[in-house]
Amino acid sequence: MLSVLFLCTANAARSQLAEALVNQRYAQHFVAYSAGTQPKGIDPRTLRLLETHGLSIDGLSSKTIHQLDLQLQQQHGQPARFDFIITLCDSAKQECTLLPNGAAILHWNLSDPAAEPGTALFEQVFSELELRLAEFVRFNHNPTAALQLPPIEVFKQFSDNTRLQILMLIEDELRLCVNQLCFALQESQPKISRHLALLRECQLLSTTRQGQQVFYHLNPLLPEWVAQTLSTTRMANPSYINQPLSRIREWASPELLTRLINQD
Repeated sequence: MLSVLFLCTANAARSQLAEALVNQRYAQHFVAYSAGTQPKGIDPRTLRLLETHGLSIDGLSSKTIHQLDLQLQQQHGQPARFDFIITLCDSAKQECTLLPNGAAILHWNLSDPAAEPGTALFEQVFSELELRLAEFVRFNHNPTAALQLPPIEVFKQFSDNTRLQILMLIEDELRLCVNQLCFALQESQPKISRHLALLRECQLLSTTRQGQQVFYHLNPLLPEWVAQTLSTTRMANPSYINQPLSRIREWASPELLTRLINQD
């Protein structure tokens, strides 16, 4: 079970909403806590909003990080440790040097609904938290299930035009062989093979053999953030591989296929 601490200044609204959302919607993956750098008590509108959305308010309280640490030590007999710490305002962000040890720190600067009259901003912040938390859980709920790829290595591969085109073509076509990629990109076999070797070495691609042909496909264990980055890049640049894709269609010609295979 992964733990996450939500931190804001007053621990009156944003962090309380986040704690309740995580503990009641994603309890199979996370346990959430909240605290404030200068807690002022929970805003009554926070509690009403949670109940309006069918969420329990049991166990919520406004507290400092120190008070939370003492509470967790009493419960577990050891200092508090968190897998993630998410600050929800700029003021709390400045307190990062005082935070308990955590594996990862994120900062979401959300407007303080308690500072405005009415409930409109509360609803807005609640909706934004729902979206951000869904994405956070999607990418972080099971960090051991996928490959742990250093971001710098991934973006090194994306930064080369040939390798990016190879990845985008394979994402579209699901699997391609060296000959298909050479024909699509109009490059030599040694050059394409060299790029494919680099993509395999950093584990972005895997291979499957069919007869004497080796086909390349995306590694099924890719972290979702990598797959999503590639998919988003492809979606946002629909014409980037138009010419290579048209050549892939030509490859489907039986006469061309026979001629190219006979060249090997």
